[in-house]
Amino acid sequence: MAARLWAAGVCLVAILLVPAPSPAITPSNVLVLYNTASADGAAIAAHYSQVYPGVQLLGLTGVPAGDEITADQYLQQIRPQVLPALTPSIDVIVTTKGLPVRINTTERFASFPATYVDPFNVSHTVYASSWKPYSSLESELTRVDSVSTWEQMLDQTFWHPTNPPAAANPYYNRGVAFSYTDPANGGIRLASRLDGYNAADVNAAVDRAQNVIAGPYHFVVDDDPSKTYASGMDTLVNTVLAPANQPFTYDNTSAFVGTAPGPVLGYVSHGANQASTPPNYILDSTNGLQFPLAKGAVMETWESFNAYSFDAGGNVAGQGLVADWINRGGTAGVGNVQEPTASLSTVTNEAIMFNMLLQGYTFAEAAWTATRQLSWVNTVVGDPLMTWKPALPGDVDGDGLVGASDLAILSKNWGATGPGGGAMWGLGDVDGDGRVGASDFALFSANWGRVATWAGGGASLGQGFGGLDETLLPVPEPSSLCLSVAAAISSLMLRSRSRRR
Repeated sequence: MAARLWAAGVCLVAILLVPAPSPAITPSNVLVLYNTASADGAAIAAHYSQVYPGVQLLGLTGVPAGDEITADQYLQQIRPQVLPALTPSIDVIVTTKGLPVRINTTERFASFPATYVDPFNVSHTVYASSWKPYSSLESELTRVDSVSTWEQMLDQTFWHPTNPPAAANPYYNRGVAFSYTDPANGGIRLASRLDGYNAADVNAAVDRAQNVIAGPYHFVVDDDPSKTYASGMDTLVNTVLAPANQPFTYDNTSAFVGTAPGPVLGYVSHGANQASTPPNYILDSTNGLQFPLAKGAVMETWESFNAYSFDAGGNVAGQGLVADWINRGGTAGVGNVQEPTASLSTVTNEAIMFNMLLQGYTFAEAAWTATRQLSWVNTVVGDPLMTWKPALPGDVDGDGLVGASDLAILSKNWGATGPGGGAMWGLGDVDGDGRVGASDFALFSANWGRVATWAGGGASLGQGFGGLDETLLPVPEPSSLCLSVAAAISSLMLRSRSRRR
């Protein structure tokens, strides 16, 4: 009887909102490009539009075959087809498999130093030492509105002798929701690539990007002190993960880290550039990365060619590929289509990116606000609309509400054991200790009735994830729900007693 009265009291706990930013980017703000000659690209675009009704699709014709095109081919065959489809509401341009991976500006000035004047009437002096001919298609599409000549496309290096460089990213480290119409963003758009070995891999990654819960899952940060260039790994650990109480493994020795105590949500390393890394380390589950990947898992490796190809076996110098990550169950990643040189001026800043993701911003916003240059070799791979939702202790079914359905799962799996670190979150192991038991029930009961803000939008009880807004779900009716709670609590207590005997 005491258990029943205590359970009924749980129903009086006030609803507590879990804050998350309302994203500025919605499906209606996304334009998806595909090559009409690519069956994979068309299939990916179709699947994405099914997952996100409201996105706009644009089939491109006459696209040159292969991973690499010239600046003139981009300007004469791709850009003219994209521009008419752009409106002020388009914040993100998405490319798909079958479209070029990189642009090689083979066009050249007659001699160096050379001078050109950009559309903003700014004069640029170009030196042979700063000439960097490559950019990713996605990075170039961020400036699709304003860049109309190959001379403008060459202005890629952050240390280019202008102040500020024409290709400096105005959205860098702003830490706010993105909008194309925000004047502070300088008229750029965001871009992302949906690519992998094949359409099945890509579509599976898009599906994994839905309903991602961040809280219980692990990060692996594998640094190497012999790499003397500045990376953001220590900053990621010390100023992002540790203060957020996000589980992580951090190693700053030359050893390769391939294990983790639970499913991994974020992976950062030097990849094949670390001498101890085994060959094919992403896909080799025996000698390489042995940990399982959580839904929404994001990869960043400091490898020059980790986005050079999206075909199996298309890697360079044994380096890992974002496509390998997608194939083994990863969801997204950032990479380079050519040599970026290693510095936080030229490689996406992992500390900024993961901080934004953990704050609830979209993947596209997180990746590009962490990338200092445009018209460069960086690329963003994965669903641009993916968000990481904060875990609500006790919400084991991920619907944003701690309620009867969670209690049913916990009751069903009472006493179950397994690996900790979030591996059994969906079974009721709320505290991540590898056992479903009294401590989990205590957390569950303490959070009874809490509703996450991201579960709002007028959704009814028991419904899956809704829009990210501030609308509350209805408060559970005590007459029926609390009786279920009381019955489940009694059952758990009797089960515990019988085991002690």
